[in-house]
Amino acid sequence: MLKEGDLILLYKDDRRNFLTHLTRERFHTDKGFIEMEPLIGKEYGLTVTTNLGHDFYVLKPTLYQLMMKVKRLTQIVYPKDAALIINKSTISPGSRIIESGIGSGALTTAFAHAIGPQGKIYAYERNEMFLQNAKKNLEKNGMADRVEFKLREITPDNRFDERDVDFIMIDVGSPWELLDAAYEALKPGCRMATICPNFEQVTETVFTMEDKGFIDIETFEVLTRRILVRRGKTRPEQRIPSHTGFLILGTKITKP
Repeated sequence: MLKEGDLILLYKDDRRNFLTHLTRERFHTDKGFIEMEPLIGKEYGLTVTTNLGHDFYVLKPTLYQLMMKVKRLTQIVYPKDAALIINKSTISPGSRIIESGIGSGALTTAFAHAIGPQGKIYAYERNEMFLQNAKKNLEKNGMADRVEFKLREITPDNRFDERDVDFIMIDVGSPWELLDAAYEALKPGCRMATICPNFEQVTETVFTMEDKGFIDIETFEVLTRRILVRRGKTRPEQRIPSHTGFLILGTKITKP
């Protein structure tokens, strides 16, 4: 049953869909306004009609939609990449995670969803404007209580506060510079990940990870392609979200 303050997706089509909190105020669109108060006490899935006669559907937002609809001040880690990171990680409900370089908070949203209300993310960001924007995005998505926001830049001489965390994500320009800090904070046998835009950074990061005591190092590029399903002419879409970054994951072992 829908309550005031619940997060809903008002969906008409691929171009007109709006993530918003349920309030008693009117919601305005280019197809007219929607009276929101009558939705309180109803269920997801119902159809509402604007004052101009256009139908919208009240849907429960997916994690994909929560990530893609964050307010962006930076490039985000896309859902296709976040899915592989989590699948290949040592993250589970209740995990403690470090994220260095949180950007706009899209990946933080995915991590918060994965760890549940008992987990904790220690989110480090050096840019205060980015940090505050990410915090607002997490608040809108209802997950800010799972995140401890830290306005700090991690460097080889200024390391993480936490120890024995279950997973570390590093999303900075030179991730190889933070591998000692990551090794120090991570539980043995647990995983870390990073994302790099080009092959030179991948090479530097992978070989440095090998030197620092990480094994099972894997590098991926994730590509997805939607299919246009039409009677008699189903085919792949011509435009696809292709290269967003190279993902690198590795596991900490205890050094001899």
